[in-house]
Amino acid sequence: MNAGEEKHAALVPVQSTGLTRVGPKSLAARGRADLRTQEEAEEWLRKGLELREQGRYEEAFGYFERGIQLKPNHPEIQFMLGLSFSGGEGAPRDNAMARAWYRKAAEQGLKEAQYNLGLSYYGWDDGPGLRQNYEEAADWFRKAAEQGYERAQGRLDLLLGEGMVVAQDDVETHRAADHGNKDAQRVLGSRYRDGQGVPQDYAQATSWYRKAALQEDLSAQINLAQMYSQGLVPRSLYCHFDFSEANCEDAQATLGLDEDVYLRHGCKEAAAYWYSRAAQQGSDTAKSALAELQPLLTLERAKRTIEMSGAHFNFGPDVDARKKYYAAVQEAVRALTDAGYRVKSAGWGYELEDIQ
Repeated sequence: MNAGEEKHAALVPVQSTGLTRVGPKSLAARGRADLRTQEEAEEWLRKGLELREQGRYEEAFGYFERGIQLKPNHPEIQFMLGLSFSGGEGAPRDNAMARAWYRKAAEQGLKEAQYNLGLSYYGWDDGPGLRQNYEEAADWFRKAAEQGYERAQGRLDLLLGEGMVVAQDDVETHRAADHGNKDAQRVLGSRYRDGQGVPQDYAQATSWYRKAALQEDLSAQINLAQMYSQGLVPRSLYCHFDFSEANCEDAQATLGLDEDVYLRHGCKEAAAYWYSRAAQQGSDTAKSALAELQPLLTLERAKRTIEMSGAHFNFGPDVDARKKYYAAVQEAVRALTDAGYRVKSAGWGYELEDIQ
């Protein structure tokens, strides 16, 4: 064994020995000796930290060695040894040794070690025993986050948001959804729609479904379309949407509509929009629903055109716009007449005389 190997062997984490049966005086003496040992180890740690601050890493590492020899289960010194090995600061870079020391400190509850141990599972892929393991990383990030370590919570949120790990409870599901995880967003949409574990809330359901649907989550798109078709999406929801946002045709389709027209017409327009998005992804369910919806939608659009035909539009010199408008009105009259509606002239336009 060479000098370097001996050095590493001396630093391999060891188990502490248990107390033997001794008398009260011996216990008191041992307690005083342990206290002195603890104080000496703390002093080696303090000096080592000072040397690290000065960039004197090899000297600092030597002090940490002395400290751990005195107190093998000292979590802060274990952590500093792990830090030295992982960064190659004062010791050869050795991720396996770093992880071993981090684990010793982490198992004693040191949050910084728990976080770094989580990072080692999150990012290292250096061979046998050092493979990435996102679930293991999440477990250690959770432990550190439970102690208020914000960086660990941030890493956990990232894992949840990217769908690398599964949320363990409702709190994590919400955090994952808040950080853009479309699976979590769809799950919350279904919970609020059905009132599973939460009060039934169609506005919340719509909001979460829509977030997932905008990320092309097929199930969310279909569920959102079905909610529109069934008239479950509250009209008041849209005052909270940013209408300049890209891909918000579903919201724009309902802009300026009163409650009655919204339920009769706007919901079908929005449902058709989301069914079409799902159909583009190859959903047979969406294609079938869209085929059934289109005839109804054509009639509703015709009704809207007739309702607006009495308005006096000033097209100015734009002859083409005037022609397109009157052609659309005539097409609406034909569609409604063919469907059995009676349309009559009224003022500037038309009105429905008798709706079946």
